[in-house]
Amino acid sequence: MKNKEHTRQVRDTVVKKFKAGFGYKKISQALNIPRSTVQAIILKWKEYQATANLLRPGRPSKLSAHTRRRLIRDAAKRPMITLDELQKSTAEVGDSVHRTTISRILHKSGRYGRVARRKPFLKDIHKKCCLKFATSHLGDTPNMWKKVLWSDETKI
Repeated sequence: MKNKEHTRQVRDTVVKKFKAGFGYKKISQALNIPRSTVQAIILKWKEYQATANLLRPGRPSKLSAHTRRRLIRDAAKRPMITLDELQKSTAEVGDSVHRTTISRILHKSGRYGRVARRKPFLKDIHKKCCLKFATSHLGDTPNMWKKVLWSDETKI
């Protein structure tokens, strides 16, 4: 997989050297680029008669890389932020996109709309009842607790 595009001047130089009669190996040594790259540049030149980068397939992204990183950072900072708020923040930057586009970007980065379940709060009445029960049974012996039938046990 290719991960670097060479400049137009380098590609033009490769084609000029090829036209002058140099081989792939000599061109790659002279320009210090891999032989397979030289071969790919020349094959592309033979097919299209051009060394310019061709258009890539697919629709271009609506968001810039900068805005995309900003969205992901905002979602990471504030997990409870809504898609509407993220949409407004991108509109302020100048990129107006739909909520589903933002959702798709966040899903690709591993961010989903799940929020941790909240632990129920104990009210003062619950605390008073627990304290009253504990103080009333403070002096009970271990033998007494053996006689208690707990709700998670059954005796038949």
